[in-house]
Amino acid sequence: MTLKYLEVPTKDTRYTYSTGRIRGLEIQLLQETDLNRLREARGIEEAMQILGKITPYSESLKNISPEKFEKGLGEELRRTYQDLRSFCPHPELIDLFWLDYDFHNLKVLLKFHVQSQLPLNLVPPLEPQLSPAGTQDEEILKEAVREAEYSHLLPELGTLIQEALVLTEAHPHPQVLDSFIDRHLFEWLRMRIEEYHDFFLTHLIELQIDSFNIQSFLRIKLWEETNEKELLERVLVEKGTVEKKELVQLASQPKEALGDRLDKTDYGEPVKKALEELEKEESLFGLERFFDSYILEYTRRGHYITFGKEPLVNYILLKKQEIKLLRQILREKLGGPSRANSAEAFLNGG
Repeated sequence: MTLKYLEVPTKDTRYTYSTGRIRGLEIQLLQETDLNRLREARGIEEAMQILGKITPYSESLKNISPEKFEKGLGEELRRTYQDLRSFCPHPELIDLFWLDYDFHNLKVLLKFHVQSQLPLNLVPPLEPQLSPAGTQDEEILKEAVREAEYSHLLPELGTLIQEALVLTEAHPHPQVLDSFIDRHLFEWLRMRIEEYHDFFLTHLIELQIDSFNIQSFLRIKLWEETNEKELLERVLVEKGTVEKKELVQLASQPKEALGDRLDKTDYGEPVKKALEELEKEESLFGLERFFDSYILEYTRRGHYITFGKEPLVNYILLKKQEIKLLRQILREKLGGPSRANSAEAFLNGG
């Protein structure tokens, strides 16, 4: 991706103060040397000790045992969310970048609800572990799913839960629920971002939709379902730079047709490499990593803008990527399966 940073026209003076605050927070982002120290740690305890001495994790990980590191990372995300909202001139913009944690919590709660309702479920399912980083109170979400109490939720979320519960009665498979929730997340984000009439934000959500659609397309191909076209219609999201209808038209063709279709785009080579990775490892780890880097390359223009939304959004994505990398490192230190080697996680989009 080639970006002409010096030609970026944004100068939104409403973000003058917030951009100054962001420049201070950028200094606290972890460097590659910090991540390497964590990778070289001899175990989860040593890794947590190293991370616990670095600002701001020294506060978020306080009194967190090594095996509960997920709770500490969630706390850091929650702290970041509250901090950014406190000085952003449009706090609702921050909310958009934390909605994925609400939707993650909904997935967890709905799956728990479905499992607990199974007639042959002799062993009670484990209590769901929710992310504390969402914009919605965890107890309110639990009550909404368990008791159908939606009065304290955003109306859109209440409607989504009702529709999801109806769907799970007919299709209890977790993959169906995941795709339903994910699609609604992107549709909601797209609708909200369009209200800003901001090219930078609009193109960002287009790139995120591309990432979701292309990875979902390849996962569905691996399922080898007879109703592949129907699944693509139901799962894929409109208004990426690659049109949904073009992907749906590839339903009856071999998965390699996707690489040919995208050959003249920035996605062509990464998709072809992903197809090779699929054959060898049944993994999309490389493609996911490409999209993470590609989208961050787009938002990196925030480094070159004096004031505006771009520096804020760029910091948010860098921070979330940092947490994602920390989660991967700490999971490996704890002895869990690596993402690249987990076929089950891949097939479920996890």
